[in-house]
Amino acid sequence: MARRSGEENRRNVLEVATRLFYEQGIRAVGMDTVVKECGVGNATIYRQYPTKDALATAYVQGRADAWFERMEQAAGESSSPAGRLMAVFEVLAGDTAGPTYRGCPMLNTNTEFPEGGHPAHLVAVEHKQQVRDWFRALAVDAGVPDPDRLADELLIILNGAYATAAVLDGATYGQRALHLARLLIDNACPNP
Repeated sequence: MARRSGEENRRNVLEVATRLFYEQGIRAVGMDTVVKECGVGNATIYRQYPTKDALATAYVQGRADAWFERMEQAAGESSSPAGRLMAVFEVLAGDTAGPTYRGCPMLNTNTEFPEGGHPAHLVAVEHKQQVRDWFRALAVDAGVPDPDRLADELLIILNGAYATAAVLDGATYGQRALHLARLLIDNACPNP
């Protein structure tokens, strides 16, 4: 069997931890489980991620980056500013309907690490602020008279849908969020 490079080991550990942390929760998964699932030794894991906090933070950052990448790609496919805002909620509706949907990784992390100084908590909070700021920028592009208000309201719908869909019927609540977002965007945009 060929030896993996440090970068390959790092990616493997993060992929395994991402799956486990999302399925079971960060606090519920011990480093011994990550080691076993990765099929490598302790030293390999800890060389890449010296602490579980470092691995948890990398997981949250990776999920935040992946969210933005997917949403920006979906938004970029629309020719209208209002359509770019709606694209986010169209993706959300699809995500929450999936059989493996377990909630928003940022909201889940905030629940698991409510203490403000934990690095994973800080990444989750920063991500939510970046989402709000992106919504505001899209609202400005759409000519919305009060872009701050629309950004705040869309963030409430987004987070409410993510949280509710994890507990109740994800497909239903994803579609309801899409409908509510459409009402707000159509009402706020001068030329939807």
